[in-house]
Amino acid sequence: MSETVWRPADPWNEATITAAEEATVRNQARLLELRGQGHDQATIRETYLDLLGIAPGEDVLDLGCGTGVVARAVARRVGAHGRVVGLDPSPLMLSVGREIAEREGLLDRIEFRAGDARELPFAEATFDVVLAVTALSHTTDAERVVPALVRVVRPGGRIGILDLDTPSWIIAHPDQDLTRRIGIAGSMVATDGWLARRLPGLLEAAGLEDVRVRAFTPIEQDPTGFYARQAEIWADAAATSGAISREEREGWVATLHAEQAANRFLAGITHLFIWGRRSER
Repeated sequence: MSETVWRPADPWNEATITAAEEATVRNQARLLELRGQGHDQATIRETYLDLLGIAPGEDVLDLGCGTGVVARAVARRVGAHGRVVGLDPSPLMLSVGREIAEREGLLDRIEFRAGDARELPFAEATFDVVLAVTALSHTTDAERVVPALVRVVRPGGRIGILDLDTPSWIIAHPDQDLTRRIGIAGSMVATDGWLARRLPGLLEAAGLEDVRVRAFTPIEQDPTGFYARQAEIWADAAATSGAISREEREGWVATLHAEQAANRFLAGITHLFIWGRRSER
C-alpha cells in the first residue's frame, strides 16, 4: 500500500480563497502587490505583454487577475478604446483590485468580474487576447481550462500563460540539506506546481498554432520583498507537513534572517511563459 503524501492547502486555490476571511484575503492581496512591484517581475511583465503584441483598442481577458497587477498594465496598453476583463474567484480580492484601479485612474478600462476559470462565463470568440498569470497552477483540474481559453479567444487571437515551476525554487541558505527538504514540501503548496511543464502540449492539443515557450527567473535580494516572505511560508508548510520539525523550522528561519542582515539574501523561482495563436480557419 502506498503511503499517503500530505499536501498543504493551497492558499490561492479557488476553494480556499473564496472561503477566506477578509483579513486573510487582504494580506494575500498585499503579497500580490508586493510581488508585482519587484523590478524583475515588472520587467518580465512588460516582456511577455510585448510578446503577445497587445495593442490599443483590443479586448483582453486576465484570468485569475487577483488585485489586477497585470490587468492594470494591460489597460494602459489597450487605451481608452480597449477593454480588459479581470476574472477571479474571490469577490474580496476583486474589491481590492477595484480600489487600486480607481486610485490609478484605470477603473473605467477594467471590468472586475467574479467567476470560475473552469466555467468561463463568456461567449465563443469574445477576446483578442487571453492571459493567465500564475493562476492555473493554483486551479483545480486546470487542464480542462485550456480548451475553454481557446474557445473564448477570437480566430487569430493570442493566448499567453505565465506560471510557476515550483520545483525550481532558488534561495541562498547555508543549510543545503534542510533547504532541499523545505523546497520539496513548499513546492507542493501549489495545486499543480508541475503544470507549466505540460502547458505547451496542452495548448497544442487544444488547437493553438505557433506555440512557443520562454523561461523567466525573477530574483530578489530585498529581505523585505515577496520571495523573502515566501521562504518563511514554505518553511511553515514544511514544518506543518512533518518534512522538518518545528525546531528545524525556527533554526532555518533564524539563519535566513542572519543572512538577510548580512546582505547575503537571494531568492527566486523560474516561471515559464507559453503562448500561441488560435487558427484563423
